[in-house]
Amino acid sequence: MRRGLVLAMVLVAGCGGSGDGDGDDMAVGADMAVGADLAAVHDLAPPSVDGAVACAPPGGGSTAQYVINQVTVPQQRSDFAIDLNGDGRVDNQLGNIEGALLGQAIPVDTQMATAIANGQSITLFDERSADATFASDGCAASTLYSGVAMASPDYSGNGHFTVDGAATAGHFSGPIVSSRFTSQPSPAVAEVGVTAHVMIPLFGPVPVDLVGARITYVRSGTGAIMGQLNGAIRNSDVQAKVIPNVADALNQKITSDPSSSTTMQLLSIFDTGGKADPACVAGTCKNPDGSCAVKGDNVISICEVSTDGLIQNVLAPDVQMFDAAGNYHPNPNNTNKDSLSVAFGFTAVRASF
Repeated sequence: MRRGLVLAMVLVAGCGGSGDGDGDDMAVGADMAVGADLAAVHDLAPPSVDGAVACAPPGGGSTAQYVINQVTVPQQRSDFAIDLNGDGRVDNQLGNIEGALLGQAIPVDTQMATAIANGQSITLFDERSADATFASDGCAASTLYSGVAMASPDYSGNGHFTVDGAATAGHFSGPIVSSRFTSQPSPAVAEVGVTAHVMIPLFGPVPVDLVGARITYVRSGTGAIMGQLNGAIRNSDVQAKVIPNVADALNQKITSDPSSSTTMQLLSIFDTGGKADPACVAGTCKNPDGSCAVKGDNVISICEVSTDGLIQNVLAPDVQMFDAAGNYHPNPNNTNKDSLSVAFGFTAVRASF
């Protein structure tokens, strides 16, 4: 228990970010605190609009553009969860991870809020509809974009942002019912899953490709947007992107406070050389760049994190979203779990890009 708590505290403390409507009441800063009503929502989309047949939106119509100004971290597996692979169970392993940290009174949403406020994490999306009021449409469209980082972003409802053209944009289609857009088909039955490049609130904001993505959001009477994003992270991305982020966080803590009892505890847990790799003559683990970890060097290597039993358990894949050939094919039997399920809430304000 002590081992897990020390790790959790450091991961959170050390991690950092490497619609019509005015949005005047949704400014950043103190107002970015998570509202209890949003945190309690499990799935914002009504089941009746989640079907197996995708629609083809016509061209033209009206377009509204938005920027996400707040992300709501789930506190348990059921928060914002949907069934990603058709096994009849809702999926959000991110909720389990964040819930464990929140159970220790650790504010895991702080790093994400900071990254959004200072412009390190910019996520944009648009809504395109034949209905200029965006209240009802049998087949509308929405695209999710990663934005270029910027200093002092404007979340007043009048901000201008730039799309990162190098990042994968997620293209969605689906109906608008009572001002609520929900992409179709559901990830569990889609023949081709949607992929979108986003910042995931996992041990600090981590840029990943979210596979089997689904987005849903509703426009309030004031024009404010509240929604959620679902999907999964391939285990290969967990290993290549999330694990290095954790290692960086641990090393930042060690560097900033080298003589503390927490640092000593972390070094005793991780600075062990990791699981021996035959290529490393000293009997230590091998890093992705081919180098070997050095036991007791006061540096926590990526492989010392990736081969640690606690980390392997926390970040273990929980759903199967691809077949043996690597094609998108959600498997309700979970024969070979290959992805980590993710879901979180968000609010957004009007923007231009």
